[in-house]
Amino acid sequence: MKKFGKDKLSDVEIYLGEPNEQIREGMRSTMRDYGLRRTRTFARMGDLINAIKETPPDLLIVAGDMDATLFDSVRDIRHFKIGHNPFIMITLMVKPEGDAAVKRAILAGADDVMIKPVSPAKMLDRVAHMTMNRLPFIVTNDYLGPERRGPSDRPSKIRQLDVVNTFRSKIEGNRMTTAELARAVKGCMTEVMAARFDSHGLKLGWVCDLILKAYEEKRIDNELEERLLILVGVLEDAARTAQGLGERELVAICTQMARQVEEMAERYENPTDGQRATIQKLTKAFELAKTAKIRPPPAPAGGHQAATA
Repeated sequence: MKKFGKDKLSDVEIYLGEPNEQIREGMRSTMRDYGLRRTRTFARMGDLINAIKETPPDLLIVAGDMDATLFDSVRDIRHFKIGHNPFIMITLMVKPEGDAAVKRAILAGADDVMIKPVSPAKMLDRVAHMTMNRLPFIVTNDYLGPERRGPSDRPSKIRQLDVVNTFRSKIEGNRMTTAELARAVKGCMTEVMAARFDSHGLKLGWVCDLILKAYEEKRIDNELEERLLILVGVLEDAARTAQGLGERELVAICTQMARQVEEMAERYENPTDGQRATIQKLTKAFELAKTAKIRPPPAPAGGHQAATA
């Protein structure tokens, strides 16, 4: 963190949530010594959420034991249900007992997860690295956050997105008004929605293949019914995504497909030939509808490396 210089850190907004007063004040003191003068601390989750709704920070640091709703709140931030910037950098500090908290923090969309006790100096070094080497984001049916697959992992067709990084922008001397940030976030969210449609298409293809194979092999059981209902859920989520993009025709198409599959699920043991044909054609029909309705998103004014005023 020291390599940035105190003059570059003076405008960075940090929200620090920690229920333990001694730890909280110790971390704030260290951060201010490093030049992060605009560090606000919170002991209660409600106060922290209200502050995020009012003005988004550049970096959010929160203890995993601050509140039982923390992980859900982080997920809501990422899915643009809380605040004005779903792409703020987020570091979560979790207790070392078991892997459940680490997994929940990752699935919520945190940029970084650290095990308590956390050395402020080490944390800030990690933040510095993360700021300049932030992972691209991916979006699936239920996840929006950093892509954690490594080069050696199985290749993925999921689209990777460069998102707003206001922390880096301020360090590099780039500042934007609240309105300019809103436009940049909107541009990123349009890309997120388009990427979510890609994810829907991938999952539809995968589930449809499993359903058709089950019918071919005459494995007519509860698992088949469950997969049909999963298909309904994916199509309904696709309809909500289309609604967010203002694509009313695509909403109607996805909703109609969902109802057709839902009817099939009600009599999955003995579907009609037409219903089985629907499953065969569903993925292609979805892709054609998506291609016809979803246009490439325009680049936001000023690019993605934006900073709040």
